[in-house]
Amino acid sequence: MGHYCRICGRTRPNEKFSGKGHRIHVCKECARKPKEERDVIEQQEEIFNYLKQSHISKKNVSRLRVLASSSNPRIAELASIVHEVARVKPYKKRRLKVLARERRDLLQNLEETGLILAHHW
Repeated sequence: MGHYCRICGRTRPNEKFSGKGHRIHVCKECARKPKEERDVIEQQEEIFNYLKQSHISKKNVSRLRVLASSSNPRIAELASIVHEVARVKPYKKRRLKVLARERRDLLQNLEETGLILAHHW
């Protein structure tokens, strides 16, 4: 029984984690990656997790605004799409139905970027 690495998403044995790695849930292999690469992975996971929540709060919306101004174009695109979804329908219940009825373009963007999969997970 090991630990879960939040960067690579694998369960690794204890020997694959350093002392700080245990605490922050990052294996030695992922700790060697550049900080920018790790940040992109974490930010992308954070954006996907917003769609899994039952309610995207005002604090989440403000965080999405910050992520939308990211220097990474992929992160900025994902954050702006989820920010728009939160503006239209912050609650998860019947979110896709409302988007299909009122904002077809936004639903299409969710499909193209793969964010729609996070909604069902």
